[in-house]
Amino acid sequence: MALLEAAQIRNIALVGHGGSGKTSLAEALLFKSGMTNRLGSVPDGTSFLDSTEEAKEKLSSVDSALCHLVHKGLHVNILDTPGTPAFCGPAIAALAAVECAVVVISASAGIQVNTRRMIERAREYGLGVWIVINHIDAANVDLPAPVGQIQESFGTQCVPFDLPVAKATKVIDDFHNEKGDADFSTVSEAHIAVVEAVVAADDGLMEKYLGGELAIDEAEKAAPCAVASGAFVPIFFTNSRGDVGIAEFLDALTSFCPSPVTGLKRTLVSGESKTVLEPSKDRPFVGQVVKIVTDPKSNIKYEVIRVHSGKLASDMHVRTAHEPKGVRPGHVIRILGPDHKEIEAGVAGDIIALAKLDFHIGEVVYADKGGTIAMPKFPQPMFSL
Repeated sequence: MALLEAAQIRNIALVGHGGSGKTSLAEALLFKSGMTNRLGSVPDGTSFLDSTEEAKEKLSSVDSALCHLVHKGLHVNILDTPGTPAFCGPAIAALAAVECAVVVISASAGIQVNTRRMIERAREYGLGVWIVINHIDAANVDLPAPVGQIQESFGTQCVPFDLPVAKATKVIDDFHNEKGDADFSTVSEAHIAVVEAVVAADDGLMEKYLGGELAIDEAEKAAPCAVASGAFVPIFFTNSRGDVGIAEFLDALTSFCPSPVTGLKRTLVSGESKTVLEPSKDRPFVGQVVKIVTDPKSNIKYEVIRVHSGKLASDMHVRTAHEPKGVRPGHVIRILGPDHKEIEAGVAGDIIALAKLDFHIGEVVYADKGGTIAMPKFPQPMFSL
């Protein structure tokens, strides 16, 4: 089986306040893409990702969950994170693994404390941001209201990529459609707004747009860079339990989500030396531990690693600051919720796992030259536990 190229990979973290529907959205994406054969439900206790007894008891995520899907030739890694402030550590650590933070907001609750905190941390760390307004089927919801709140709080670069239609039972893509009906605003106005947000990041494209010479394909190719730079923040509408907006979200990953090639590239710092890590599998291997999880059934500890450059195979020797002599990684594993599968190698841009090693979150794992890679900013603990 051919190894993945970095341009084929998308890495997203679902973040936001508790109860906004992050896990439900992840379940819907997995089911829609055929990765699971049923739609898991958090309230019913049948969630594929919230599989631990504690998560089922609380009916909410208490740790981040790694999963993946395949859609139109893309390999998409998803980190579903907890939304309560008490469990913010795994959510913040997840930002170190991705190029795009997908901030999920409940249409009925609007912007909440962790909504603001996670957007601030994603921007501080240099990630692109998507916003999802979920639960659009909730009773007595005024859907224009959260859009206005988002633009007032986070800037006018936040524009709807799609709009709800037919009383929020469907959505229409504003970027590729210039006309159409919507439950509020108009598709033509939204189309202009989203194209202008994309081209605002590129003076050459803006000049062509103002001159009436810009092809929609050119704007689409520029969109991932516009998202990565923060100039464009698309807003999506979804009803994750009702399969509304899920297909449109998946399709947008192909053209509007930064890949490891177009998104944030991490910098390896070693003494006075700084090296920007290019996501090529032909370079020396460098990765970073972003999550540690213990399987409750087998008690095996798994270290989840974001590969920033090179490739990681089972027969290599890898080092860390605590293991300078090197260790053999053994099996290279791909995680899908509670399930694990061995793969040939982890390549630049991918998120994989190793088992039974003594690594720490934030630690750099390398083949030849080590150092440190900055992690997102964590809050100061109030007490030790």
